[in-house]
Amino acid sequence: MTAALAVSSTLVWGNPVATAQQAVPDREIEARIGARWHVDGRVEFGLQVRADTGEWGEIQQPARRFMPAGRRSWLSTSRWLSTSPIALRGAEARVVARRLADGRVEATLRVRIERGEWSERLTERRRLLTGGGEIGVWYWSSPVRLAAQWAQIVAFYGHPGVPSMGVLGHGTPAEVAEEIAEWTERYDRLNGPRGTVGAYHLITGVAQANPTSDGTWLYRLPHDRIATYVEAAREHGMLLFIDNQIGWSDPLSEVKLLEDFLREPFVHMALDPEFATQPLGVRPGRAIGGITGEQVNEVLLYLSELVEEEGLPPKILMVHQFADRMLHNRDVIVTQPGVELSIDMDGIGSPRAKLYGYELYAITEPSQRPTFKLFFDQDDPLISPEGVLAMDPVPDVIIYQ
Repeated sequence: MTAALAVSSTLVWGNPVATAQQAVPDREIEARIGARWHVDGRVEFGLQVRADTGEWGEIQQPARRFMPAGRRSWLSTSRWLSTSPIALRGAEARVVARRLADGRVEATLRVRIERGEWSERLTERRRLLTGGGEIGVWYWSSPVRLAAQWAQIVAFYGHPGVPSMGVLGHGTPAEVAEEIAEWTERYDRLNGPRGTVGAYHLITGVAQANPTSDGTWLYRLPHDRIATYVEAAREHGMLLFIDNQIGWSDPLSEVKLLEDFLREPFVHMALDPEFATQPLGVRPGRAIGGITGEQVNEVLLYLSELVEEEGLPPKILMVHQFADRMLHNRDVIVTQPGVELSIDMDGIGSPRAKLYGYELYAITEPSQRPTFKLFFDQDDPLISPEGVLAMDPVPDVIIYQ
């Protein structure tokens, strides 16, 4: 006898543990829905995820997975009913199903999206399931591709040994990692299955008030000191952003000097146009500087080629901005494969002023991953993690200075 698949409206949501192994997903998740029938008429759901080898992994099931036998009253309703969520690798999904008038069941997936809501129902080619007469045998839908969700990044910004430049300078890499972990855990408790990952945001090219021998007005952190943070990030399972203030140099030249570090899969790049003052003819700090969309394109293309050559996961290129003049010709920027462009709302001020800047710069094109910076000692008042997660859209990267 052919049994039909049914879902109980009495199921409750589960509460899967949030995990984040890396911030930037480098591929989609391929999953399929499974269902099997029991002798008493109950049905249970599960999901399988395709492994890197191409084989299907172990069956993952909702916390509340047993569905009661079908009821005649359901046949006429065709209501969509849901299982509890299933935590996947980089995403969260739940099975939704309904019984059709002919007794078959249509089963599909919804996934948790970045604002905590559930997506529309996805459509698989084979989604109408019926039991084939064998009790205890799994029947599968066709595969569906799910976009893996980014973990939220929580970063501490600064320069080694200089507390006035940011909280990263308040201690050794190990000591700062402990503080980052505390803030990362706060966000992790609040943002559900999305997860969090900590990061150092290290200023490696520091603009100077006096000219330098090479004419760039830059102090460059020695590579052996940068390497200390690379190894600390590796040891603590964190990311590392290396940040350059550009001075009278140009962005691409400074990024190329850091190529050895950018070959690491967890190292990303940031540019600070505020101190790029050569076009103005004044020293850094005298006026707010800027770079052009064409210069950003050069760096995007360079990083894209590096990612391709080295087989790396996607890189983030972050550009700080709190004034129009800091990034000229934004409309000419062309995003590149393997690189996510993130504009950071980098201004100090009241929550109202900062949120206005966030809407103006961080969430508008060409920014793909919005970043929001908070200043422990200068923002009045400091927006809480709860307040950050209430922003629309929620920042992908939160930096503390």
